[in-house]
Amino acid sequence: MISTMRRAAAVSAFALRATVALPAAGVRAGQFDGSKPFLCSMTTIMECDGSGQCERRTHEAASAPTFLRFDVGTHVLTAGENRRTTFRSTRLDGRLILQGGENGRGWSATINEESGQLAAAVVDDDFTFSIFGACTMP
Repeated sequence: MISTMRRAAAVSAFALRATVALPAAGVRAGQFDGSKPFLCSMTTIMECDGSGQCERRTHEAASAPTFLRFDVGTHVLTAGENRRTTFRSTRLDGRLILQGGENGRGWSATINEESGQLAAAVVDDDFTFSIFGACTMP
């Protein structure tokens, strides 16, 4: 549990001025490299409070959308019909890293460029959400 929390904390720490990184010459990008919009679904949501107590949450209890649409080209995340926010992105070691914030919360997501596996964190001053899921091409 402690190593998971440390990983979540590391994922949540983000630079607000990140830019899109280009792949190194000769490196083959995966299908989730950000060149095309994609959809992600959250399969596991864990909510943790400031004391370190964590509980698994349903989408409804966490007020989370079922699907997220990431468009790295326009830097827009869409969740449902009326929920949109902008984000920054970078690529590092076969991972697409997306970061943003609004309503006093910061978030960061890491997506494996080959498999589409998603790990994310939403951070507030007194709680966090650790999120795991999978992405697919529409």
